[in-house]
Amino acid sequence: MTAIRHTEAVVERALSDPPTRTRQGPRHVASVYRRSVLAIAASAFVATVIIAAGPAASPASAYADGAPPGFTGGFGEAACDACHFEAAVNTRPGQLMLTGVPERFVAGERYPLTITLSRSGMAMGGFQLSARIETGGAQAGTLAPGPGEDKRIKIEPGAVQYANQRQDGTALAEPGIAKWTVVWTAPATPGAVVFHAAANAADKDDAARGDYIYTATATSRPQ
Repeated sequence: MTAIRHTEAVVERALSDPPTRTRQGPRHVASVYRRSVLAIAASAFVATVIIAAGPAASPASAYADGAPPGFTGGFGEAACDACHFEAAVNTRPGQLMLTGVPERFVAGERYPLTITLSRSGMAMGGFQLSARIETGGAQAGTLAPGPGEDKRIKIEPGAVQYANQRQDGTALAEPGIAKWTVVWTAPATPGAVVFHAAANAADKDDAARGDYIYTATATSRPQ
């Protein structure tokens, strides 16, 4: 979403779930308020920076060119529902499927993975995927756009790679279904690899409401 819409979403979430006094006492209440205020302030700062940079810096719709890194829902990360919260994660009848993950992998082998998001009535889709060592969460192998997917998928570099859709990749494969293919090159590791994916079945109105979030996980072990 645009920075302004993101700010509105964070404010709405903070105000819609006010802290109450519990057995944890006033310190807990103050801590919750403090976290809410910090989140709102950070989002407002991002909005201000983008406005100052001009219209070219503001995306046309809800993170259409990919969400920021770290929103797969794995290893303590938030998922897309941090900004989009029409309903609980994985609300039926929608579904996110991650296929092609081998039960056993061979180091250096390339495996095409398909991310399939389905929900009747969605107007556009987006996703984020990571592949990490089960113990510790380090990057596991490498991710790359699948054949013919370079204009639809990008890989965010860093200590952990994140595969995201580009703006061209938000288009549906057919009504109610979005698909993306990512190629995973397996690492030389004795440990298991965990894949986390999150996806947004969006209504294309550039608002936090009306979007449905889905997550999927898969595990692969060395042969």
